[in-house]
Amino acid sequence: MEPKKLLFIINPKSGNSDKSTLEKQISIVCDKNKKEYALFYTSGENDKEKIKEKQSDYQADTIIACGGDGTVNLVAQILVNTPTQMGIIPLGSANGLAHELEIEEEIDESLAIVLRGKTISMDVISINNEFICLHLSDLGFNAQMIKDFEESGERGMLSYAKSFFGSLMEKKTTEFKIEFNATKKTVKAEMIVLANASRYGTGAVINPGSRMDDGSFELVIFKPIPMKDLLSLTLESFLGDIKNSPYVEIYKVKEAKINCQEAELLQVDGELQGKSKEVKAEIIKGALNVILK
Repeated sequence: MEPKKLLFIINPKSGNSDKSTLEKQISIVCDKNKKEYALFYTSGENDKEKIKEKQSDYQADTIIACGGDGTVNLVAQILVNTPTQMGIIPLGSANGLAHELEIEEEIDESLAIVLRGKTISMDVISINNEFICLHLSDLGFNAQMIKDFEESGERGMLSYAKSFFGSLMEKKTTEFKIEFNATKKTVKAEMIVLANASRYGTGAVINPGSRMDDGSFELVIFKPIPMKDLLSLTLESFLGDIKNSPYVEIYKVKEAKINCQEAELLQVDGELQGKSKEVKAEIIKGALNVILK
């Protein structure tokens, strides 16, 4: 569906990208293409309810998330199981979902995709009937890395790298009891990923061959990895060859339940959601209409 009435949700604090020209670029492109549009800036206070109110009044057919993965997830929460389209202008530090959908980080390019891209009905993962995951969620190592990154107060990929190597020194193995596909399994793992996509925003591929519209997601289990093999696993990840690693198990599922030996940090699309001792996840097929390249 060609966008006609657009609502841009702008997070002024996302990432470390320059947003000084964003409003002007939106104005130029929308005026040139004769599109009606409105802007809404998030503040971090009751944004979800305020956006709902704005959309109730404005009735856009396309809402564009201008920010990082957290902003994209916020907008998606409002649009799940509605006919309204979601566009993305990636302005975050990692922009994981935008990379997955091949949406350019240059504002002019991403605006062009919003106006002329194609739309897919994308699956989402419901987690504990409280959160939705568009991209990747996990328990364990990566969640701890994100916690370190947030506490550092820094932004950008260099800060991500610093947090990654810092977290390596503290990675731990935990016992998880998992139920999926009529199977019960007890595993010792450093991380368990609920994957609706193939790769993190860093480019690390943890779920090769993933599709976001196949009515399923992948359960990716990272078993204890000796430090001597960590470099080779990292290289395999960036080369998209991780499925052959003896330290990784991947299962295609429609739902799963994970019980943790002790409460573990849960991250959903790059945002920490506190500690959970039990995680229930299920796919919602075709729940979100997303514009991509």
